Amino acid sequence: MYHRMHTIEELHIEITNKCNAACPMCDRNFCGGATRPELNLTEWTLDDIATVFDPGLTSLRNVLFCGTHGDPMVAKYSLEAVEYVKSKTKATVEFYSNASGRGKDWWQSLGKLLSSKKKDDHYRQSDLGIFSIDGLGDTNAIYRRNTNFDKILDSATAFIAAGGIARWDFIVFEHNQHQVEEARALAKKLGFKQFRVRKTARFNYSPLGPDEWPVYSREGELEYTLNPPTDEVYLNKEVNKFEELIRQYGSPDGYFEAAKINCLYRNKFKRIYVNAEARVFPCCYLANDIIPRSGTFLNRDQQLKVPAIRQDTVSKVFSVFEEQFNSLRAHSWQEILSHKWLAGELEKSWVASLANGKLKRCARTCGDAYSPIMSQSHDEKLSSVDQGVK
Repeated sequence: MYHRMHTIEELHIEITNKCNAACPMCDRNFCGGATRPELNLTEWTLDDIATVFDPGLTSLRNVLFCGTHGDPMVAKYSLEAVEYVKSKTKATVEFYSNASGRGKDWWQSLGKLLSSKKKDDHYRQSDLGIFSIDGLGDTNAIYRRNTNFDKILDSATAFIAAGGIARWDFIVFEHNQHQVEEARALAKKLGFKQFRVRKTARFNYSPLGPDEWPVYSREGELEYTLNPPTDEVYLNKEVNKFEELIRQYGSPDGYFEAAKINCLYRNKFKRIYVNAEARVFPCCYLANDIIPRSGTFLNRDQQLKVPAIRQDTVSKVFSVFEEQFNSLRAHSWQEILSHKWLAGELEKSWVASLANGKLKRCARTCGDAYSPIMSQSHDEKLSSVDQGVK
């Protein structure tokens, strides 16, 4: 069984798939341009919040508000959801945002909610507001399109002043690599407790090859390209490994067939994912495959070298079961976890052949020879969370 209610220690949730930004590597848009028309823009209701955070999740220790398509800041009831977690459970909360929205009062309210430190043996030692800021005033919006750096700093300042524990996450590209140290110093000055350097592996999917990523306008015109850092310190060492595996095994499918799967969500994080429609998935990666593709976005997937993986998931899972089989709006947690896919078929597929149900997505994400996810982050503590924390 993938999970029982009492084995879930972490919830990864997408309270909304709406977003104010247009990051070029995000799957919600066409390389920084128009929002994908197939994406059903939605968010949780107050009833969804109460349903998702079921009291039967007795081992819950951490909740990640971190969308695969949306920013939780944008959701109507995001503060209510955080407050619900803090008042009804013993879990810590991690809240990921570009922070270029809402007013100072809102960020102060969030800061007051995310100010708790737990015992050192807790899954996370404290609540955490994660601010995704990829550069400084002249560079952040190159990737975090449609965001305002001054507004972001106002949000962070209000959050920290209210007692919120904050981390600055910085994705390094060629255009901002020279600013990492300056950003780290600014983060420390502002009162951030942590600074995380993120080494993206997404250039692997680029239609232009691993050395550049196109950025389009809403009308589909090429505006500029993103490039990976030239400083090897900031390169994800796994980026080139997948191409090496393809050469070694003769094809992507050759590697997928041979890969031994060690599920990160279940085995390492004891985590499960709930999307903006309150549907439960083993992880955010499989959840992303459910979004249908057509028109320019099907072409985009073909360019980004991932259509075979998406289609494989659809054909083996999402076209097999009824549409709402994993919906918390239609079924209870217990019913969903007892569904035959999560109760046994998924785990059995990990040791099967591709022809007999093994998912290419599982092999691509959690195969034993390729691990871009675990190699993308480097954290640095700027000051102790004990300082000024309740």
